[in-house]
Amino acid sequence: MPHDENQGSRLSLLLFYFLAFLLLWEWLRPLHNFTDTKHTGFFIVFIGLTFLMSFFRMRWYVTVPSCILFTLISIHILFYKGSILNPGWLSSFLQDVMLNAGHIGTGRWNEMNPSFRTLLFFVLLWLLVYLLHYWVIYQRKILFFFIITVAYITVLDTFTPYDATYSVIRIVFIGFLMMGLLYMERIRLTENIAFKKRFIAKWFFPLALFICASVVFGLAAPKSEPNWPDPVPFLKKITNHHQVPAAESKIGYGNHDETLGGPFQQDDTPVFTWKGKERAYFRVETKDTYTGKGWVETDQGMSYKIDRGNVEDLWFDRSVQTKRYTAQVSIDKNYLYNHVMYPIGLSKIKPKQSVQLEMNGNTEQITPVSEQVGNIRNMGRYTLTFQSPVFKLNELRKVKVKQNREQNQFNDRYLQLPENLPERVEKLAEKLTRDHHNMFDKAKAIEDYLGSSVFSYNTQDVAVPKQDQDYVDQFLFETKRGYCDNFSSAMAVLLRSAGIPARWVKGYTSGEYKAAGNQNGSIYEVTNNNAHSWVEVYFPDQGWVTFEPTKGFTNPTEFTSDMKSSAKNGSGSSEKSEKSSEKQREETKLKKEAAPKEQEKRKFTPKPAFHKQAAAHLWPYAAAIIIIAAAAALGWIFRSRWIPFAEAARMNRRTDEDAFFDAYAALLRQLKRKGYGRGDGETLRDFAARIDAAYETEDMSELTLRYERALYRNDNPAELWNESRQLWENIIKRR
Repeated sequence: MPHDENQGSRLSLLLFYFLAFLLLWEWLRPLHNFTDTKHTGFFIVFIGLTFLMSFFRMRWYVTVPSCILFTLISIHILFYKGSILNPGWLSSFLQDVMLNAGHIGTGRWNEMNPSFRTLLFFVLLWLLVYLLHYWVIYQRKILFFFIITVAYITVLDTFTPYDATYSVIRIVFIGFLMMGLLYMERIRLTENIAFKKRFIAKWFFPLALFICASVVFGLAAPKSEPNWPDPVPFLKKITNHHQVPAAESKIGYGNHDETLGGPFQQDDTPVFTWKGKERAYFRVETKDTYTGKGWVETDQGMSYKIDRGNVEDLWFDRSVQTKRYTAQVSIDKNYLYNHVMYPIGLSKIKPKQSVQLEMNGNTEQITPVSEQVGNIRNMGRYTLTFQSPVFKLNELRKVKVKQNREQNQFNDRYLQLPENLPERVEKLAEKLTRDHHNMFDKAKAIEDYLGSSVFSYNTQDVAVPKQDQDYVDQFLFETKRGYCDNFSSAMAVLLRSAGIPARWVKGYTSGEYKAAGNQNGSIYEVTNNNAHSWVEVYFPDQGWVTFEPTKGFTNPTEFTSDMKSSAKNGSGSSEKSEKSSEKQREETKLKKEAAPKEQEKRKFTPKPAFHKQAAAHLWPYAAAIIIIAAAAALGWIFRSRWIPFAEAARMNRRTDEDAFFDAYAALLRQLKRKGYGRGDGETLRDFAARIDAAYETEDMSELTLRYERALYRNDNPAELWNESRQLWENIIKRR
């Protein structure tokens, strides 16, 4: 490549790679806004590593193992536990790859597990880096990739919550700068001329100035409002006319969960829209008694009125850090229920219509008071204020599972299991949790098992348990396919079997993005298709933490690995905090009179798409990657010293007729690494004479004469190689 001819070209090559890296980075920035992709830092480091290896022109036997190793380390950090040196996780991952590879041809992409999708994404990025390398280094063109990047970002800006204002600015600056510099490089190569630094500066600085001025002018220029209506609702409307067999039940909220199972039909009937900045699940009610066929309430519970819209803190302890958000909800006029849909952590509700609300002490369902129920079709419009929790993993892991299940109202409700529950369900719970020593890791083990390739998400081929079958047992050991009710019920039952208090929750996900909204947040639409169920686990001194076992769903609640032990209310001893919490529980008990004491700590928490707790253990892997990269860089920098010995060891074993020709070609490459490249139009003899003049010998000329005898006079090349072996080795090893 001509870029190796001088240092200036190497610097321009490095600039091209850096700009290409920045342009590809723009494809990764929006992913967390409209997908479940987290930890994009792994992908950014990956493309940076591949660009770096391309810049140093490393051979395939270096680049391929390095990229594969980085991919495996990343997947282990994100999806697996334990040591990366343990072959068990790799065996499990390869099984997932074989199983999920079959889904590609059949079109069942939704059934692919996250680890396999991550593997495919790494492969895609690898191919993109190769294409950019080809376009930029060999074709000296970037216009096509620049255009599709602009199209990609503008589509996301139109159809998703991603705000591409600054992204477009960055892309325009990087793209036009690359096009200008690559055009100059094409001129240099076509005309075979060498540009001086002064000329490059005259080209570069006006180009950069012109691009910057264009960007500033674009930002300062007045902009008209959009003239077209939002295309998202229109596209949803025209693409959702499919029919579903009438024998199936329709998805959506219902009051009766005593008998679960069976297929359902999709239904895009609107339920409500909401505006806000924080996506969250919207709860309707919880149920605590599992019957073997479904879920029911223990009893109706005592309801208490919500005074002036202020909701008492029922879900998590005051020591838990929270973030305050608001959401404006608008219920569709045709919705048939009058309950409130709300995120966990609700602190205040302001209905637009005059209505007095109450909350059921057991189910936590919020509805108008009984005197007003008949007069209100649904809640219409209301504004919610809620506290979104940020749980500390180190605090959650301090909670141990109590071995002695004392009889009290709390355990009776949230550890309840039917007497005829099959024994193998309890044995499975014990097997999944016995290697873990705290409540959080036990719960995660059950959640990860249900999210593994053993189970599949399916809404059509879903069985209804027979009269003598248990709903959860059938799902866990026989069908192993289903939808949210199957997964959430199975996790709740397994948790209770392991001695962990849990309950079943139903409501809606946050829905689909509808419009950009304003400073108060984006607008989302929730339909019957977004009806959902999940699990909440009770952690003493923390509250109710939500786990999401259903494949394909990701809850937005935040976990943190912060090791700071101070509570949000201020510092102090653990004894003082304990007393403060106890005092708060007693006060709330007096206000609610008959409500259970334990309800003061209830809490909802969705899980992240990947294991965020693994980030705390990232540094050993990062150190290993840095060491490997440093070793590879040093090996490349000093390649002219070790390659001759490797080539000598390889060629000394050869006695075939092609050995002399391969050895001479290897010698030319080594001389080029040392700065003695063969010039265009230079004969071998002239080149040999130049080398001999530099080394003050005649060895290269003698070796070249023998090489020409083998090449042009058809003398025996094997004999000539045996005669010239030592001569060749002296030259290639010379410093």
